[in-house]
Amino acid sequence: MTLVSIALRWVCGALLAALVAIVSVAVFYRYALNASLYWATEVPNFILVWMVFLGSVVAFHEKKHIAFDLVTSASPPPLRRALETVSTLTVIGFLGLMIHFGINLVASTMDSPSEALKIPQGWLYLCLPLSAGLMLASALQKLWVILTGRGTEVGT
Repeated sequence: MTLVSIALRWVCGALLAALVAIVSVAVFYRYALNASLYWATEVPNFILVWMVFLGSVVAFHEKKHIAFDLVTSASPPPLRRALETVSTLTVIGFLGLMIHFGINLVASTMDSPSEALKIPQGWLYLCLPLSAGLMLASALQKLWVILTGRGTEVGT
């Protein structure tokens, strides 16, 4: 596990704690005080989105995402290496697209305020290119290991 992975686990844990606390306070206000907090829906939604995207970086780096590797694992080593290379290059291409379109989304929504907090929506969507960039770094590291055989395997 790398330092980035450890840090993101802590960030996700803090976001989860904040999510539980905010939702608990909102429930208390609604049912005990018969009042509601105007931001009690928007903030947990923002936190949940960021938590999912940052958590996906950890899952990607540690190879915890769902994978179908029956063909790859049953293949002889030279074919396995070729399949892993093609797979990793495909992922790198997809992550590149996520970064490109994520940056465009962030830029196009920075002038659009959120409903309750009136902060730019772009801050919510920033998690998309950020998480894709972190996953891209991990995928490039994996590609380096596949092509050179040097370094440690990603996620170990």
